[in-house]
Formats: sequence, C-alpha cells, structure tokens
Amino acid sequence: MKLWKKVDSVVLRNFHDYWEDPLINKYLGDEASKKFEGILILRKNKKPVWLSHPFNFEQAKHHFAQKAEVITYSSVDDIKTALRKNTGKVVGYNPKHQTVTSFKNLKKFLRWKLIVDVEDELENLREVKTEDEIEKITKAVKETRKVISMAKKWLHVGITERELDKKIREQFDKDGYECAFTCVAFNENTSHIHHSASDTKLKHGPVLFDIGAKYKGYCADISETIYFGEAKISSKDKALHENFTTEKNKVLECMANIESILTPGTSANQLWHATKILGELPHALGHGIGIEVHDFPSGIGGKSKFVLKDGMVLAIEPAIYTKEFGIRIENDYLITKNGFRKLG
Repeated sequence: MKLWKKVDSVVLRNFHDYWEDPLINKYLGDEASKKFEGILILRKNKKPVWLSHPFNFEQAKHHFAQKAEVITYSSVDDIKTALRKNTGKVVGYNPKHQTVTSFKNLKKFLRWKLIVDVEDELENLREVKTEDEIEKITKAVKETRKVISMAKKWLHVGITERELDKKIREQFDKDGYECAFTCVAFNENTSHIHHSASDTKLKHGPVLFDIGAKYKGYCADISETIYFGEAKISSKDKALHENFTTEKNKVLECMANIESILTPGTSANQLWHATKILGELPHALGHGIGIEVHDFPSGIGGKSKFVLKDGMVLAIEPAIYTKEFGIRIENDYLITKNGFRKLG
C-alpha cells in the first residue's frame, strides 16, 4: 500500500463542532466524526490510537475499544507525549481536513519528525470499499429506494416541495436512518441542478427526486424523475408530456450504454464519452459514494483519468436539462470482478 511506504503514521484531527474529518468514520464508524472530539493516529502494522477529548473519554472507550487503543489527556504536554510516542519518524497529515493553526501545532509538537502531505494516498484508500462498507452503503441505498417509492404515493396536486421534503426526512428518521441530503423539485424547478425545496405547489408534470439515506456513516445517492398525473394529461400538457417522454428515453438509453461498459479496466473518460447522445452534460456523470455523498473516486468528467476497479462504489447520473424541465436518473453501482452490481 502506497501510504505505508511513505509514512509510519497518519494524524487525523477531529473537532466536531467546527472541523470534522469524515475519514475518522472509516476507522471508528457510526458517525464518530460528528459525535467525538479527538485525534486519530493511524499506525503502520498496529492498531490505531484514538486520543480522546477528556469530556467524552469514557464513552469513546466503550464505542471504540475493538477498533482502536483509546487514551486521553489532561494537559497539552499529555498530547505532545502521546503524539511523539505513537507516530514514528515520518508522520502523514491531510491538508484537506486540517486548519492552519492545527498544522502549526502539529509541527511544533513533532518538531524532530518529518511531516508529509498524504492527501492523495488517503483519497486512494477511500476509492475501493471493504465488504463492511459495501454492506452499509447497500442498506442506505435500499432505504433510499423504499422512501422514494413512498414519496411517489404521497404526491397529490397542491402539495409543496417543502412539505414533501419534510415527509421524506421524517420517514428516514422513523426508519432509524439519517438523511444525507434531499432534493425535491416540481415542474420547471426540475431544470435546476441543485434545487432547494420551496413552497412551489405540485401540478401535473415533472417531479424530480434526488435523495440519500445514511446508514452508520455511509451514504446513498439516488435520483429519479417521473411525470406526475400521466392518467389525466390535458390537451394543453400533451406536448410537454411527449417531449418529456422522448428526453427520458434518451437518458435511459444513455444509462444502458454506460452499464454495458461498467466493468474493471474501463476508464472514467470512456464513461463520460457515453453521454454524448445527451448533448453537453452540465455536471459530472457521477462520483464515488461512501462516508460522504461525493466520495472517491471524484467526479467522472471528460478529463478524468482514473480506471474502474473491483470494489469501487459509484453513483452514475446521466441527465438532460431544458427550460421546461430536467430529467436526472441516478443509480448506485458496485464494480465487481465480472462487471457491476446495481445496489438496492
């Protein structure tokens, strides 16, 4: 593994009120980055060390005993001692989730050690998921698909985007899941790529769902676009419905083309070129999902150079946007040795 050829340890600082490092969740699980303050020391060929803030030390010991050696401190000197004792000669840090002040303190505490940037290596660690991570993402995806199915039944003329958004969030909570995010759009608002729920009322026409549940710190990301009220299309709306159907079929054809090459060894650039039948896509075709909704590998675009690997989990979202409506279809896929598995 490239990381451990470069460093003896990695120091990840997490202060959840104002500076979270989501990578903490990969090693400690269960939304640790939101619930606990402290410093995670990853060590080569050794169990990680969690240097807990004293306020939640007892709780941290209970939660993390199987995953890390849990210690605490009562003074700044204790922090220095713990870092010096457990880090080795070469120490990695992640500038993406490190304040300038925190980095200065780290250099001061470890002044006799070599401190190196390992952002790229840490991102590479997140590209391929473990079986446990895949299981958690799969559960989040299943819950998301379930709630989208329920949301379709809640649709009626006059309901607002905000009301439907609230019902979706409440259902996740009722089912014991967190909400990673929600995006609900009606009618012309579906043409907005990242629409915030408003008081727009539903009438017969396009409805776009882009939502994700979160299970034990791992996210789903699913989009579906439907035409509400197909059974009651007026002559006035007939042209809109026909245009919507034509464009949706293009998006579905694009998704089928992508699935035909969704296999280890395919380059992200090849996936991007499969979207040409849709015209110019104004956002990435997709991205990794995991401890964040936009995880690694990062966005799939025309200049992306990474190659698909067994164990990657990707959200793929071809789309078409017009002045009248937007259509986005997004599925979550596990790349396998023989191709892919559509999750959920």
